[in-house]
Amino acid sequence: MQKLQLSLFVLSYLLCVGCGGDGVNRVAINGQLQSDDGPIANASVQFIPEAGTTGDGALGMSDSEGKFSVISSRDGDGGLPPGNYRVRISQMVDGNGTVLPADATQAEYPDSREGIPAPYSTLESPLQVTISEDGGDVVIALPSESKKK
Repeated sequence: MQKLQLSLFVLSYLLCVGCGGDGVNRVAINGQLQSDDGPIANASVQFIPEAGTTGDGALGMSDSEGKFSVISSRDGDGGLPPGNYRVRISQMVDGNGTVLPADATQAEYPDSREGIPAPYSTLESPLQVTISEDGGDVVIALPSESKKK
């Protein structure tokens, strides 16, 4: 009986190699947000899993070059499970349309507003990506007509 229990333990461990602390298999991605105007800086990006994709999704923040990584668990696990995702982008701007720093607060910028137009900044965003079993590069391009005011 002990050999069976040991075998099941070893099998469980081997199946979970690459998993986060919650047992979800995640793959690393190198992400970039962009538009025709260039990189989308200081924007949050949310990956919302579609039906059949495991996990709870992921969140990230782009840097000045539009590059981002994601966190997909409360324990801070990086990457995300392979599958299909809807992608939501949010970027706060001031009253003049200047992109705000990532750590900006509503109190500091009371006239701030969402700089990414609907539906791309909503949960109904039409942006979609598929993350393969290998992970890798993920470029999320905002359609050019979406940035027109």
